[in-house]
Amino acid sequence: MSFTKKELEAIAMLQPVEANTNQVDMDAMIARAHQLRSEYVHNAVKTAFGRLAAAYRTRRDYNKAVGALEAMTDRELKDLGITRGEIRQAVRGNAPAAPTLAQKLVKAFAPLFSRYNDWRTRREGYAQLMAMDSRQLSDIGLTRGDIAAAVAGTATMANDNAVLAANNNDGRQVS
Repeated sequence: MSFTKKELEAIAMLQPVEANTNQVDMDAMIARAHQLRSEYVHNAVKTAFGRLAAAYRTRRDYNKAVGALEAMTDRELKDLGITRGEIRQAVRGNAPAAPTLAQKLVKAFAPLFSRYNDWRTRREGYAQLMAMDSRQLSDIGLTRGDIAAAVAGTATMANDNAVLAANNNDGRQVS
């Protein structure tokens, strides 16, 4: 069955098709975006003020506890097991003291110190091996050319005494 162009146009006129069914209500989308932005800003401000209020309450309680302990006599503090110099640390709950500058520097340079100590140990080992004569080196399985590799621990030794003797019978037994 085939239709002519005129018949197809007549059928199209019976049930017109709407070409753009995806209409977007921009005003509603903009209003929703404004609402979401307002909620986000409200929550951010609420969270910031909540944290600020909590920090203020914590600081106020800390100062109140320190003030109460400082108002006590030395004898009362001794009964509690603290001295005047330990009041703030006791109120903090024995929190560790902040690291000093020297402790921070030692921690920062620890890898450098470790590498230096490794280098020094290798240098001393190299000097000791170089001080040995050829017979002493052969007793421990080294030649003079193997010393650098032995100290570095990287290469196999030329004078490898751990190699088994050649076995030429390939597992055959005498019959």
